[in-house]
Amino acid sequence: MKKILTAFAVLLVCFSLFADGAVEEPDKNSESTETAETTAPQPLSFTEEPLEEEVVEDEAFLELLKTALLPEITPINIIEEKHTHTPLSFISDEEIEKPQVEAFRKMYLSPKWSALLRGYLESAMEYRLYVRKAVSDKQMPEMLEYLPVVESNYKTNAKSRSGAIGMWQFMANSVWPFLTLNDFVDERLDPWKSTDAALKKLTDNYNIFNDWLLAIGAYNCGVGAMNRAIKKAGGVKDFWYLAEHGYLSKQTADYVPKLIAIADLAINSQYYGIDIPDHKEEYEILENEKNGNFDYVTVKKAYSLNQLAQEMRMDAATIKRLNPSYTLGMTHPSKASEIRLPLGMKESAEDALANMKPVDFPLKYTVVAGDSLWSISRKYKTTVSAICELNGIKENAILKIGKILYIPSK
Repeated sequence: MKKILTAFAVLLVCFSLFADGAVEEPDKNSESTETAETTAPQPLSFTEEPLEEEVVEDEAFLELLKTALLPEITPINIIEEKHTHTPLSFISDEEIEKPQVEAFRKMYLSPKWSALLRGYLESAMEYRLYVRKAVSDKQMPEMLEYLPVVESNYKTNAKSRSGAIGMWQFMANSVWPFLTLNDFVDERLDPWKSTDAALKKLTDNYNIFNDWLLAIGAYNCGVGAMNRAIKKAGGVKDFWYLAEHGYLSKQTADYVPKLIAIADLAINSQYYGIDIPDHKEEYEILENEKNGNFDYVTVKKAYSLNQLAQEMRMDAATIKRLNPSYTLGMTHPSKASEIRLPLGMKESAEDALANMKPVDFPLKYTVVAGDSLWSISRKYKTTVSAICELNGIKENAILKIGKILYIPSK
C-alpha cells in the first residue's frame, strides 16, 4: 500500500511539472494591443468561480512513467532497546534469585528506597570509584564496591552504637594490623586507607574459608563466629545453608543477601529500570582523586593542617577532607606522618613546611631520675599504653633522664 501511495505522489509531481511546461509563453518581441488595465487579473466576486485551466495529458510520458523504476521507500521502525542482565562474578543465577535476595531487591525498587540508594551512591562517588578500582586491581568480586552501602551508607564519619567507625565500620579492637589508631590519628575515618585495610581483611577471610560469601559474612560477624557456625553445622562451609538453618545471627544472615541485591540493582540499573547512577558510565570519570591519585609529603612532628593550608593559599577544608584521620587537626608529634595533597601540590607544601614551626604542646613532660612510665601515667591519670602509643616507644622502654614525653590529654 505504501508503495502505491509513493508512486501516486510521484505522479502528481510529474503532472504538475508537465502542466507548468505546457503553458505557452508570449512572444517578447510582439507588441501587445492590450493595456495594463485590460491584462491585469480581475478580482473574483463572491458568486464567481475560478475557471479551471485545461491540462493536456502527454500519453507517451504517462506510458514511460508506468515502466520507470521508482525508489523503494522503507519505513523507519522505532525498535525499543532491550537491556540484558549482567551476571555478578562469583554469584550464580540461582543465588541471584534467592528469596532473601529478592526481598531486598524488591525493597530497593520501591520509590522511597531507590531514592535513598541513589543518594548514597551519588554522594559517595569520590570514594566509591576508588573502591571499584582497588577491587578490580585485586581481582575481587565487583559487588564489594557496594559493601560500604550495607555497612555505613558510604558515610566516612559514620559511627555505630557498638562503636564501629568509618565507611568500613572498623571496631577499635579490630584495627590492628590494618590501621593506626591513637590520640592523634584514627585511620578508620580515612576512606582511602580504610578501603585498603578492608580489602586486605576480606582477602584474609577468603584465604581462611576459600569462599567469598563466607568471607563477606565473616567481615560482619567475625572469623571466630563464622568458624563456630561452621562447626555447629557439622563442618558445612556454605553460607546459604548456615543462614537458612539458623547457624548465623539474623544480622549476618541478612548481610550477604542485602549486598547481592544492592550490587545487582546497581550493575543492572537499566535492566531493572531503577533511577540510580549507571555502573558502566561511572567508570569513564575514574580519574585523579576518584582514582586515588594524590601527592604526599612526610613530616615527623606535629604540624597544623590549617596553618599549612594558609601557607599554601589553599582552602583549609580541602586539606582536611583529604586528611580526615588527623582528629586533632595536626599530624602526630613524634611519628612519621603522611599529609595527602592534590596532585601537583607537593613542592608547594614542602616550601610551606620549611617556613612553619611545629606545634608546641603545653602538656609535655621531661623525664627525671626515678621516673617510670607507670608513675608518669598515674600522675597524669592516663595509661602506660597511651603514653607509649603517643610517643612511639615500647612499654618496657628504659626512660632516659631529660627525655621529652608527650602526655595524652584525657
